[in-house]
Amino acid sequence: GDLGWVILPLVAGILIIAEFMWHQSRMDKPFLDMSVFKNRQFTITTILVSLAMMSMIGVEMILPIFLQNIRGMTPLHSGLTLLPGALMMGLISPLAGAFYDKHGAKCLAITGFTILIIGTLPLFYMTADTPSIYITALYTLRMFGIAMVMMPLTASAMGALSPETAAQGTAANNTMRQIASSLGTAILASMMQSVTDNNKPSSALKGQDPLEWAQKMIDATLKGFHASFLLAASFAIVAVIIAFTLHSGKVNTPSKMEASK
Repeated sequence: GDLGWVILPLVAGILIIAEFMWHQSRMDKPFLDMSVFKNRQFTITTILVSLAMMSMIGVEMILPIFLQNIRGMTPLHSGLTLLPGALMMGLISPLAGAFYDKHGAKCLAITGFTILIIGTLPLFYMTADTPSIYITALYTLRMFGIAMVMMPLTASAMGALSPETAAQGTAANNTMRQIASSLGTAILASMMQSVTDNNKPSSALKGQDPLEWAQKMIDATLKGFHASFLLAASFAIVAVIIAFTLHSGKVNTPSKMEASK
């Protein structure tokens, strides 16, 4: 959880991924065909999906820790608190798909990421006394925004490719999702722990005034959670800016020649 120990392997991992992508791009029969990223629409939508995954998966990990460590909930209780969000995503995804068929991904992406920002920023102000129903409402709102962007953006990414390159595009898109999920989780968790460690009281205070030490430890932990939630919101802010560059309307599947442009 110490950022000092995380930065080096994080940079090393990014360099290894970059080398892998460069190596694949020079192979006659690549394991992962990177030529699909020459398609602008596919690249932009894949970046947006990755940002959505970083914000979604990171908070999905951090929020249950908050509920259990700060609110004292059991794992079962914390899971039930977040259950409505999962149900919301299952409910909205088909509706978002129908909307995409008529209007395309740009409007959905801008609206969905805006809702994600609105549902994430208030988490920055949560305290140990924040009502559970309030947390449930915010998480459900976040998942509403996620549901509005995930399926339409994925459909738009695949629609930008020709049928001949769709399989390679699916593999590349899924790979970027997994990388983004791992990065989002690592970055948010490291941010939370680093800020907590930088603000926690000295161990000497624990012997002098245990009650004051406990309160300051809670405050330090809250600052760590707040920093992580603010970082998750920043992913969505970057995404909504990028979403304005998307193609308007539904993407028509191109021929093989057009897809390579």
